[in-house]
Amino acid sequence: MQTESKIKSIPCFKHEGSFILFINIGKQNTEFVCDECCVDLKALNSDQELIHIKNALRSPEFFISKLNISSPLKEYLIKLDKCNEQAMKSILKDFETKITDIQEILKGVYQELKCHVESILNKKQKIREELQKIIQFDKFTQFAINFIQLGDQINQEAIEQNEQILHEYLKDLTKNNCQELNQKLIEMLDRIKREPRDPKEEQYPQYRKLEEQFKQLNAKQIEFAKQISLINFGQFTIIYDSKFVSNQQSQKIINIIQSKLNKKVTNFSQIYLETRDGLNGQAFWNKVNGKSNLLMIFKSKSGYIFGGFSPCQWNQNLNNYVQDNTMSSFLFSQTHDQIYPLKDANKQNAIYCHQSYVPYFGSGDIYIAADFQNGSSNLGNSYQCDQYQITNKNTHLFGQTTPNIVECEIYQVILT
Repeated sequence: MQTESKIKSIPCFKHEGSFILFINIGKQNTEFVCDECCVDLKALNSDQELIHIKNALRSPEFFISKLNISSPLKEYLIKLDKCNEQAMKSILKDFETKITDIQEILKGVYQELKCHVESILNKKQKIREELQKIIQFDKFTQFAINFIQLGDQINQEAIEQNEQILHEYLKDLTKNNCQELNQKLIEMLDRIKREPRDPKEEQYPQYRKLEEQFKQLNAKQIEFAKQISLINFGQFTIIYDSKFVSNQQSQKIINIIQSKLNKKVTNFSQIYLETRDGLNGQAFWNKVNGKSNLLMIFKSKSGYIFGGFSPCQWNQNLNNYVQDNTMSSFLFSQTHDQIYPLKDANKQNAIYCHQSYVPYFGSGDIYIAADFQNGSSNLGNSYQCDQYQITNKNTHLFGQTTPNIVECEIYQVILT
């Protein structure tokens, strides 16, 4: 806190009465600035990054997120900065409040259900009393008592006499094929049904309140789970920072690889980059020869972005096709937001390895020559594309008939 106090007291010599609050990082120089300096920078449409000194001293993750690091790392560190002690304690306090509220509501729910049970039992008792009247149950009870009281004196004549009495009782009760009995039962049940009742009995206000509290608790739990996932790197899902593949496309590629191979993608190792390694066949094969699980991404002169993935091993001297029994090879177009899976009937033609090509997917679905400029595309030969009703398969990926590659990235996918 003493350091912050000293920084706040340093005057800005460009603006009298103002004090240094920010660090302005520029391409040519770095300077301390005040709030009025920031207004001047904004007026100049400056895109330079400002770092609030107080926040930077408070949090190294905040400070690093302001530097020119990769987008996924920047996004992760910004989220990590927000995951502070105050925020976490606030979440815990919300949990405590919700749980206390739920405990109180549970008591109300119990009383609510208890009253409902009593209501059901009372209604059942009413129905029972009405039934006893309708069927003259006291007569049946008396028959049973008289029969039991016979005891040791029971004989064939007594049994037949009681049977006759019981038969007459049942005959009268079920006369006209029980039509009269049915009518009496229906009228009785309808009458009880129409009796006024407590409206709360059907609405269950406490139970509905409990449902709402559980929804709120679940929302808090999801928020808390996100914080836990962040600390455990669960949200650090974009594990490679491509120059021209969008985060959405990257995540789609990751999901497809994981689902096809039933393995988890843990990392991407960049093995080839055109600005570093050059656009030529020898550089290509120096980096990919003998490697498997490669994701290749290309950008053509027309600005079209496309590529492919295969688990198969690339072998410079094979001069033959490689079969993909996993059926996990696929091509993609970010420009058209389309995925082209390997056809089952053509799994033996997943890739073709030859030192004159860089690379060769399928039966010429993507063919790029060693100079990265010549080649062709016959999309749909070995990789499925009929689902998209493409009108011109030869130019669909490149944006022209030949590749004319201007940018290329190749990653080895690390799986567990």
